[in-house]
Amino acid sequence: MRYQKPVFNVALRMLRDRQDAMDVAQTTFLKAFEHVGDYDPAFRFYSWLYRIAINESLNALAQRKPREQLDANAPDEGLGPDRAAEGDQALQAIGDALMRISPELRTVTVLRHIAQLSYQDIAVALDLPEKTVKSRLHSARERLREHLLRSGAI
Repeated sequence: MRYQKPVFNVALRMLRDRQDAMDVAQTTFLKAFEHVGDYDPAFRFYSWLYRIAINESLNALAQRKPREQLDANAPDEGLGPDRAAEGDQALQAIGDALMRISPELRTVTVLRHIAQLSYQDIAVALDLPEKTVKSRLHSARERLREHLLRSGAI
């Protein structure tokens, strides 16, 4: 399927859990199928589909139980020796920082930098003015930078 991998990747970046992302992707396609009659061909199909994926990801985040605070001194059991390379550590630091910003800021970041949507496509997908998208993206970059500086990643 043409959109399967991009939808899964957006959900994975939003949720950082493979199983949750698979569930969200499946729900996204089910909802798209159920509501294909509501699709307005005046807009791009993938923007409509991404909006469903983002909404489902946000719903999944809202249903999660609050997680305990991260302990900076606790060992990271998820990293094996093969993930110790510098590039992988940087990706991990970015992923961690991404999960520490608000879902609204994370959404625009994922759509822009992971899904590589234009500002206009993000605005359509999220039903926001383009200026709001740019503002949120700017704020997201600032927050990410702060988290990365605090963690020593940059």
